[in-house]
Amino acid sequence: MHVEKTARKRSDMSSGGWLPNRREFLTGGAALGLVGWADQGIAWAVETPGWSGLPARPEERPLDFHALANAFDAWVMDPAHGLNTTAKDGRQVFPSALEGEQDGGLTTYAPMALGKELRGEGLAGLAASLKGYFSEPYGLFLDGAGATLCEYWYLMNVTAMAYGLIRLRFGKNAEWLARVERSATRLKDMAQQLHYDFNSQGYDFAKAAAFTNHDIYRQPDAVGGYSYVMLLAWKLTAKELFLAEAKTAINRYLDFAANPWYEVPSGAMAALAAARLEAMGYPTNAKKALRFVLDAKVGLMATGRWGGREVNGLMAGFCTEPPDQTYSMESMVTLPYLLPSVRFHPELAGEVARLALNVSANMRLFYPEYLPRENQSRPDLPPMFPYERLSREEKGHSPYATGDFAGHRSIYGGAYVMWLDKMIQPQGDPWLLRWDLGKTDFMEPDLPPAFLYYNPWPEEKRVTVVTANKQNQVYDLLRNKLLQTHEGTLELKLRPLEAQVIEIRS
Repeated sequence: MHVEKTARKRSDMSSGGWLPNRREFLTGGAALGLVGWADQGIAWAVETPGWSGLPARPEERPLDFHALANAFDAWVMDPAHGLNTTAKDGRQVFPSALEGEQDGGLTTYAPMALGKELRGEGLAGLAASLKGYFSEPYGLFLDGAGATLCEYWYLMNVTAMAYGLIRLRFGKNAEWLARVERSATRLKDMAQQLHYDFNSQGYDFAKAAAFTNHDIYRQPDAVGGYSYVMLLAWKLTAKELFLAEAKTAINRYLDFAANPWYEVPSGAMAALAAARLEAMGYPTNAKKALRFVLDAKVGLMATGRWGGREVNGLMAGFCTEPPDQTYSMESMVTLPYLLPSVRFHPELAGEVARLALNVSANMRLFYPEYLPRENQSRPDLPPMFPYERLSREEKGHSPYATGDFAGHRSIYGGAYVMWLDKMIQPQGDPWLLRWDLGKTDFMEPDLPPAFLYYNPWPEEKRVTVVTANKQNQVYDLLRNKLLQTHEGTLELKLRPLEAQVIEIRS
């Protein structure tokens, strides 16, 4: 019988002692501790230096994600490298890491498939492969084909991506929409059975019961990811019961006085769900959801320097790992959810823009060409694959880039460079970027184009906005007003440290 892989197992990749890894059980450990911080207001970036602790501008320039994405895509998809293979049941599979096992699960396949969709290519065998991860016995998507159980954060993460793939490729297909409805209904039944209390490790569908192997794996924040999944299910099926579930779940998530963080994808999804529901008139608190994500005080988001190098905006793994570690997947996965939230709650723009800019620059520390060879575990491997983990200090070097149980260089995390490539467009100045707020909004991909601009400099900057049609209008979402264009062109003025959110309307 096949069972779902769950975190965690000890890894000996560090001479400094045993470290937990991302995809197998860890034995032993301390009980879960949660630390909260006071509710604060969020102001425009032009008015305050920001509450998150992130600097206005990173010292290093943002990475060239277009070049990274092209190199990553080409290497993974080349059959000669043995990373793009076919399982016995016909699924196209990718390993989670360069040195990992051949089937990295839906946690790896989904970000690869979505990255290819966003690049306008798509995977030819998507229907067969995605269907292979749908459990007919239990009626929902699971990380492993033939799995019987799943940790909550994996469950919400892979379900969200599966729904996103369906939205982009099979949005009008009755068979696939029926799978969404069946899946969401099974998740609803699980959540209601749990009374929306996800403070366990995961769910065993064969036993129809929650399980917890060790207390350090309790995942209360998964209720926030569940809210996003239900909202996406509602958008796909138009079933009001899923909208009701999204509201109930976001209420539960935002009722936490202390940050319930276990794994950041859940919190990032919750922030988008809260922003969308708030824009619909439902009373929630998207600002609080964002504060849970950008929380350096509990160790979720790194700030400051390690070994003289900026780590601002890089994200930790699960909450009870050793401190002073960040991960490439967690650092990138926040942006595809937080950026779309800005359209619905423009007041979040300043802090989200700071995070996006810092991450786009400081992600370099996961790539071998930006660190001395002695500061990394496998500098010989292909350079377009990021290390999975970055430690403040390891083997006498700071910072130190290394891997985890499955291998040193990540595919399931590295795939997100294909997403970021399609979200970022440089505006001449390397630190002045345009962020596309619609590319990863799988709930509502048909909304008008919307973009986030942010000026990290102490002087005014100007960028040119060109619409696809001369008759289009440019709307300032933060100030609720139309901007004057001339034949489809606008010179957008950005004051020092100002973020602006615009929507192109026909």
